[in-house]
Amino acid sequence: MKKLLPLLLAGMSLISCEQMMKDRGEEPEAEPVKKVVIGNDKDAKGCVTSAGYRWSLLRKECIRVYDVGYRLNPVKELKDTGTAYSAFVVFNDDQSVVEVFLPDSSKTFLLSKTEEGIYKADDWMLEVKKDYTLSKEGSPLYAGALIEEKRVTGDDNAQS
Repeated sequence: MKKLLPLLLAGMSLISCEQMMKDRGEEPEAEPVKKVVIGNDKDAKGCVTSAGYRWSLLRKECIRVYDVGYRLNPVKELKDTGTAYSAFVVFNDDQSVVEVFLPDSSKTFLLSKTEEGIYKADDWMLEVKKDYTLSKEGSPLYAGALIEEKRVTGDDNAQS
């Protein structure tokens, strides 16, 4: 039995070496790797939409509205999907004009400030009081969150 074990191991190693050295023919060539270029989806103005950039009529450049604008959340959720998408507004330097970015449109529009301090154009109106309210034909569609400032003292209790 002791002589049979080394003979069995030697035979198995020869068989395994033969399997490794056997010519298996030509291996199929690998398909060329397709390169994916991220950010290659520029719009007509050259803005990379997959990176969140959109063309601003007001600033005349590609911007990320969520970085430079004010978020306005829908007053009501969309009935079909139960989801809500935000609109954004971007002001010019002297705050005389505001550009509106709606979530379901690639086009933007401008609202001009009136003497009453309300921004208007056509059926659209943006009121800026304690919060922002964007309305169409008098019906509020989007509103900003109220800002509540609190001062935190040394004991983590908020004070007004």
